[in-house]
Amino acid sequence: MPADAAPSFLYVAELPAAGATLRLAPEESRYLARVCRARAGERARATDGHGGLALLRLLDLRGVVTAEVESVDHQTPGRTAHVLCGAPAAERGDWLIEKLAELGVTRFQPVDCTRAAWRHAAGRAARWRRLAVAALRQSQRRWLMEVAGPLGLEAALAALPAGAACWQGDPGGRAAGEVTAPRTGVAAGAIGPAGGFEGRERALLEKDGFEPLRLSAGRLRTETAALCWACWWSAASPAGPDQGGPPRSGGGAGL
Repeated sequence: MPADAAPSFLYVAELPAAGATLRLAPEESRYLARVCRARAGERARATDGHGGLALLRLLDLRGVVTAEVESVDHQTPGRTAHVLCGAPAAERGDWLIEKLAELGVTRFQPVDCTRAAWRHAAGRAARWRRLAVAALRQSQRRWLMEVAGPLGLEAALAALPAGAACWQGDPGGRAAGEVTAPRTGVAAGAIGPAGGFEGRERALLEKDGFEPLRLSAGRLRTETAALCWACWWSAASPAGPDQGGPPRSGGGAGL
């Protein structure tokens, strides 16, 4: 039985059917050859970031890596999380994107607020996607976090899926430890910018059913509060399909 290349979790935007030969992108090829030091005949796993997971047998690692797709499994998420977040101080967006993606957040929605706006988001979109892909590899999840472009709060609220369970970070709310995070369905967390949400914004959130949730006894930075909410939600995840475990159909014995 071929050995595994470790670490060996890859991102492949389009996974072909079992039996096909796959040519990996240059970045994934370098990752396998230089970081993982993989060898021909070893196995690796790859996700398309949309619930697909493939088992690959590596064929040739000279230059662009080629691999045979041994099996492919597709799943749908049992729960999703949307984070609506005001702009943090001092350009801490990179760190925020990386950590939220590791925790399995489905969509990160930057929100331009009265007290702060995401002024440099457009110029960092490509970098943020790269960070989300790197976090996908690290956490070995099946779903790649979507990083949206900035919206005003009203537009961000309108874009949420219907029926989402909603919370906003608020020092005056119920303690997070006293509230059970949903184990299924859609959840949304709203975090204010460095200066906090102003009165009209708070009224909009209240109108849309966002329950105040106290994330800490102390005052948190924006990026810390967003991470706390994501940790609260992620910790309630049941084990299983959220992770990039072995495909259920064939070829899984070597993992």
